[in-house]
Amino acid sequence: GDSFPTISSSGANAAIIHYQPTHDACAAIRKDAIYLCDTGAQYADGTTDITRTVHMGAPTAEERRCYTLVLAGHVDLARLAFPHGTVGLQLDAIARAPLWRAGFNFNHGTGHGMGACLNVHEGPFGIGGGATPVATLSAAAKRRYLEPIVPGCYVSDEPGIYVDGKFGVRLESDLVAVHAGDDLAGAAYATPRPFLKFDYLTKVPFCRALIDVTLLSPAQRDWLDDFHAACLRDVAPLLEARARQASGEDDADAALAWLRRECRPLGDGTAGS
Repeated sequence: GDSFPTISSSGANAAIIHYQPTHDACAAIRKDAIYLCDTGAQYADGTTDITRTVHMGAPTAEERRCYTLVLAGHVDLARLAFPHGTVGLQLDAIARAPLWRAGFNFNHGTGHGMGACLNVHEGPFGIGGGATPVATLSAAAKRRYLEPIVPGCYVSDEPGIYVDGKFGVRLESDLVAVHAGDDLAGAAYATPRPFLKFDYLTKVPFCRALIDVTLLSPAQRDWLDDFHAACLRDVAPLLEARARQASGEDDADAALAWLRRECRPLGDGTAGS
């Protein structure tokens, strides 16, 4: 079943972080507006919490800029290597840095722990602290954000930008901390604190129409191309099998076409095409 009530928000409602619609105060999903969906489920082998923000028409330059800044912060945290025992308060600034440089911030944590078929928000660790002055953090938040990240920590990566009355962007995937092993150049040197990295578990592509590639670094673009190649490699066979079984009776063919379109390399034409 669901791991929490889905947050499904269009246009200005996407700027409300924990939006929940009511029958007399909601908005239809429109082709000319940003759509944010934050959803998760309980599985026998774990719990998920995933957010994607998409646009099904022609986004504005402002929407693309904000989306790409959030994407840059999301990718920078996902591709980070860090010493064993680093705390979430230190990691938080990595995801916020592209936003801070442009004068944006977001009023929630960057990442939270998740249980396995348990609570979708679960301690004892988390990534955050940059939303408010440290002096105003609660005792519980300080404990959570000062808890070291160690191998096996299963955590979300979810920066965002929220423009009141207009739109919101949040990108959230699920990561697990693992030993970096010999992947780093410094692995040949003895260090008192071994390095960790994150394995990226969420195989859902990002919205190509909202990406402004000129705002991304070469390393960020390379990471995204590698990630999208992995999405296509791992997910396309499942959709192809579903399409064969369904004989055109469901949306598997349309989903496969969407997956192939969104997973093209960023250098393949215009990102917003």
